[in-house]
Amino acid sequence: MPKAVQLRQQNFINSILALVQIDTLHENDIVIQIANSTFDAHVQEIVGSLISGATIAMLHPQGNMDFQYISYILHEKQVTHLVAVPTYLNYLCDFLKQNRFPSWILMRNINCVGESVSSAFIKVLMQFVARSCRIWNFYGPAEATLGTSCHLIDVASHMHHLPIGKQLPRYICLLLDNFLQPVVIQEESELLVGGAGIFAGYLNQDDLTAKALVEIDGDIFYRTGDLVRIDNNGLLHYKGRKDHQIKLHGQRIELGEIERCLLRTSISACVVIKWNDDHLVAYVQSSSHIDEQVLREHCQSHLPPHMIPSFFIILDKLPLNQNGKIDRKLLPPRDFSLSTDSSNGDMPRNALEQQLQDIFSRAFHIESPCVEIPFGQLGGTSLGAILALALIRQQISNKVDIGLLFTNPSIRQLAIAMEPLLVLGEAQETVFVVKKVHEIHDRLSPSFVIESVGIVFLVCLWLCPIIIIHRWCPSFFPVLPVFHLVFYVICSRLLSPRYIKTDNLFSWNYYRWWFLDRLWDNNTFWLQHILGTPFYNYYLRLCGARISLNTHIYTTSIDAPWLLEIDVGGWIANETYLNCLYFNDDDTFKLSPIRIGSNCSIGTRSILFDGVEMQNNIIVQPMSSVTGLVTSETIVDGDELKSLPLDMSIIQSNRSLSIWHKIYQIIVIISILCIHCTLLILVYKFYSVRQIPLLISIAFCWTLWSIIGCFVSLLLLKFIVGSCAAGEIYPIASRLYLQKIWLRQLIVSSFHHAWLLPTSYDYLYPYVLRWLGAHIEDNVKLLKIDTFLSFPTNLLKLEMGVTTFGGVLIVPTELTLSGDHCVDQIILGSYTNLANGCSILPGSYLESEIMIGNLTRISRETKNKCGEVFMGVPARTMPFQMPVRSQIQDQIEIRPFWHTCLSHYVSKCLLLSIYSFGGLVGGSIIHTIFVCSLYRCRSYIRHQIIEQVIERLCHDYEQFICPFLGNTQWLIRLFRAYGAHIGENVIMADISSITDYHLMTIGDDVRLNVRTQIQGHSFEQRIFKLAPVSIGNSCVLMSGSIVMAGCKLMGSNRLYPGTLIMKNDQLPLNTHWKGIPAQSYTVKARLSRATIVHNDLVKYQQGNDTINKLFLWYERIASIYTSVNELQFMNYGYADMGEYINDHTGYYSRKLYEQVLANVTLTDQNVLEINCGRGAGAAWCAHTHAPHSYIGIDPSQDVINLCQRLYSTTPRLSFVVADATKHLPFENESIDIILCIEATHAFGESIAITQFANEVVRVLRPNGHLLWCDFCYMDRSSTSIYDLIANDELIIEEKINITRNVLHALDIQNKPRTDFIQRYIQPEEQEYFRRFAGLPGTKIYEDMSQGRSEYWRVVFRKKTTTDMPII
Repeated sequence: MPKAVQLRQQNFINSILALVQIDTLHENDIVIQIANSTFDAHVQEIVGSLISGATIAMLHPQGNMDFQYISYILHEKQVTHLVAVPTYLNYLCDFLKQNRFPSWILMRNINCVGESVSSAFIKVLMQFVARSCRIWNFYGPAEATLGTSCHLIDVASHMHHLPIGKQLPRYICLLLDNFLQPVVIQEESELLVGGAGIFAGYLNQDDLTAKALVEIDGDIFYRTGDLVRIDNNGLLHYKGRKDHQIKLHGQRIELGEIERCLLRTSISACVVIKWNDDHLVAYVQSSSHIDEQVLREHCQSHLPPHMIPSFFIILDKLPLNQNGKIDRKLLPPRDFSLSTDSSNGDMPRNALEQQLQDIFSRAFHIESPCVEIPFGQLGGTSLGAILALALIRQQISNKVDIGLLFTNPSIRQLAIAMEPLLVLGEAQETVFVVKKVHEIHDRLSPSFVIESVGIVFLVCLWLCPIIIIHRWCPSFFPVLPVFHLVFYVICSRLLSPRYIKTDNLFSWNYYRWWFLDRLWDNNTFWLQHILGTPFYNYYLRLCGARISLNTHIYTTSIDAPWLLEIDVGGWIANETYLNCLYFNDDDTFKLSPIRIGSNCSIGTRSILFDGVEMQNNIIVQPMSSVTGLVTSETIVDGDELKSLPLDMSIIQSNRSLSIWHKIYQIIVIISILCIHCTLLILVYKFYSVRQIPLLISIAFCWTLWSIIGCFVSLLLLKFIVGSCAAGEIYPIASRLYLQKIWLRQLIVSSFHHAWLLPTSYDYLYPYVLRWLGAHIEDNVKLLKIDTFLSFPTNLLKLEMGVTTFGGVLIVPTELTLSGDHCVDQIILGSYTNLANGCSILPGSYLESEIMIGNLTRISRETKNKCGEVFMGVPARTMPFQMPVRSQIQDQIEIRPFWHTCLSHYVSKCLLLSIYSFGGLVGGSIIHTIFVCSLYRCRSYIRHQIIEQVIERLCHDYEQFICPFLGNTQWLIRLFRAYGAHIGENVIMADISSITDYHLMTIGDDVRLNVRTQIQGHSFEQRIFKLAPVSIGNSCVLMSGSIVMAGCKLMGSNRLYPGTLIMKNDQLPLNTHWKGIPAQSYTVKARLSRATIVHNDLVKYQQGNDTINKLFLWYERIASIYTSVNELQFMNYGYADMGEYINDHTGYYSRKLYEQVLANVTLTDQNVLEINCGRGAGAAWCAHTHAPHSYIGIDPSQDVINLCQRLYSTTPRLSFVVADATKHLPFENESIDIILCIEATHAFGESIAITQFANEVVRVLRPNGHLLWCDFCYMDRSSTSIYDLIANDELIIEEKINITRNVLHALDIQNKPRTDFIQRYIQPEEQEYFRRFAGLPGTKIYEDMSQGRSEYWRVVFRKKTTTDMPII
């Protein structure tokens, strides 16, 4: 049995210190806990990581047996340190390679322990790690704690046998002979280890301890029993053992202990050896014909699993040498065929057992394993079991876990255990269609209980630190934000749902996301103080994001921070929305990651949604929407992706802040906090005056703090930040950028709540801007001042009569191609109107009487004339003009400042009275009733001050109560109380989603993302107008979209990000819309999400690999046409490139399938399609004709991955990688129908077509059909129909020439295909795709039109009697 090694705490500490000293373990490392508890590395991973300050990524029970889970954790947790035996890593690498999992690019150190390391293994491992990753070969027995020596492997070395290196710090390694004398270099001798890690002895085995330990010069050394030599470089090389101790799969095994255990039975002698580095074999001498099973059961009851021999060979007599000892060299050859061959009664009984037998054969390296014998008796190991589990999950069922495999170790046992799982899966799939509506109804019901409990918990998390600090330690108020921010980190670690492909709304995953989103939203004010600093990056990393520290992020609009991946040098502007949540049309949702490459710049108010994969050096212009893949060196402008000209490149300047820049940021943030604390202390002096009633005192202090805060912020902006020069350029990593841009935004955001004192269109706004240096003329009316304060005010010029409405953004800087920031002047001409959500960039100049529409972006490139109207991103001139100014009646009233202060004070007195009377719960209820009642009675109130008081009370309610209600049914009930007519199961992000509640009618199952707004009013040239809005059932309004007054959405409409529905628009049922103004949007417009770049095509062209090049085309088609119902199949060139038109005169892809299937039924048949393209045709056939099974094959793994991604949920449809010209991986006579549509002309030589015909004959059942269509050259230079019947086993039943139909279809489709290629394919590749698509003028088209080739549809039938080849 294994000996218990006694280790002292100091031994372990010294071993860990040695690892830290050589920098194989660091406090910044993320260590994955992968070893079993029986392995000493388990202690190193857990305790060693903790005491060194590293982070541990723990696995769930038996998680190290699940390669898919391990791969996910390595990538998701950004693991940097891994300890494992080479065999395990080898299996893991094989799994990664087969399943195309991402590489471990962040891995810093890999420690190979427990086994010898080969150079071949290192080459395999280097395929999955970065070149900077260090791979260590560690050696050390458990008696020396963790390790004795190590060697940093040179991956470029060609050395076959790698050394075990040099001794670790605090260790001593001696090579001594039998007389304890040193040996010479290159001589083999026993290794003795001494130093700080040597054990104290074996527990209760003093005799073994005396043999193992020896004293040399007063120091204790351990005899390892390992033969080692030292080379001229001082490196140790392991050569073997002195005794019969072996190492198997990382476990040390004393063969003598196994032999002694076996001798306790009736046998007379035995010997155990290691066979093939994988198994233990026991040779047993017995005259009583003892049964092998008896020996195995005896070992199982006395030995641990890793010491049980895989094979027992019973002999009458063991061979002896001349000295009478067992001669191991004369043991009979190890022929285990009798143990593994299947007898007739032990053959697979069904397809499942056959499948499992193939998997066991591959995983355990055993040819035709017996179905009745457990894999352990066949020589299988736990690592082999891991590989078997991975293969079972891939090929049969993903419901099998490692426990089921170990509980049922034989093929037959496992097949019996798996059958209920497979039957259950089929039953669920069958019942799903019948019960779909009922299940969705049950699933999609929101839970008021969960929402109520969640809201209470959110309130407690927010208030508890405040109450505790106020009552027991008021001096801790400056660190209050830390408590709130830490709460989110803890909750995100506990609750954050990882990448969710699809899940039901109102499910547990949805509510987990909702809770974290609300918690994040409540912390945004604190986070605004650290935007653009490394502290924000550190915080996001704590929340689970994978973000480089040299990234500049200025937005808090993130709905799932843990799904962010942002590389070095990125810059993300303020008000950019990183939208991981996506509402599907079928009452489900998904959470998709957002990945941003290095040196990407994302402009303000851009929206990244529905899964984003941005490569390197990309510039996203302000107010753009981005989804899908965006390749390197691209500029995203609105919805368009523009590749840079060949003579230009995006070369980013250095964006890494120096240590002095970081110190400057720290000093500034601390200074801002000190200013706030000073203000609170000053205000508190008045609060402490006891003669004044408490409520009046607090309300006055609140108002006084707001006034002083506004004044202090203006002083800071004028005298600390200062002015800027027009045209000045600031690199991000510069002091001027931090002072002029970053500091300005910090001051404005930090004093945001103070600037809530002035109300809309306040009298003071123009005076404030003038004092700061802006040129402001008379009659300028500004809804809010924050956006103007964020801009260098000395560069601002507003001429007479300028009016701004809600959500206007004056962008402080303009981004250059090099990633620097340019400031410039903004001039708004007289009587210019800026509508909701528009953005004005530096350098903009607007003439007089210009109207800027909603969601419009104005820049220096916007050319304008007096009276024009602009809309869109970028701005475009509209075909109408502003009305004549003399006809305009101004209805916007300017509010005096004393009205503002008085209304603020009175509203705060009322607010405090409500909560002092009712407490927290009662006050919230009273406050709700109060604001709802006042809103309904607002039309009867005419006094300006009273209106302002009511407005402030409502604003306080929105500020303090409503943030907790977002995305809940409580918010919907509040809207109903306000007077809105809203249906069931509606989701709205926040209180600002709708205005003018009494004018709103919203149907069931409507979804509104954050920053979406439905408004029932408009200000047309300062004239206030109202109109009702109607939103039908099941509409989805995505982020940043606006629905204006008078609109009507009929139902099942989707508005994509940044969409503007104009006044009085009516959207038909089941339509999608996008743009400013909105335009009908079809799926094909999504193409811009995945642009092919020249570098990718060059890579695929290498080796003239046509199949892989065609895959790019399949990927392109799939990125546009994602709906099976659109029937946009990819039959090489002959596919519809536009929307499907029901034109019976044409010849389209669907018609091609229909004609091929005209005289043959697929229902309840086993169907195989050769070279299935992107799989849409296969999906349509399976959906329309309901075959028993439908299999699409393709020789490209990439194509099959694409098909499985798009159509994996289609019943009865599956996809397989196979080369039809060599072998079809199906049983003889197992297929009823084979479809081959436009495939054989790509097979090449006639011999390949003949081989294909032979395979077709083999797998087709008698009277089965081959349905074939393709073009044939009349000179027999390519595919011929007669090549398929050369073997005389297929007969032609029907043959039709359809060349004219195909030419007609190509003529009809010429224009949309040409437009498609010109718009979406790189210029250098357009000619290739023109030929591929068969456009007029290409060889394919001209050959058919001039009679050199013909297009045929043929039905072949297999003869009823055929001699089948045996496989």
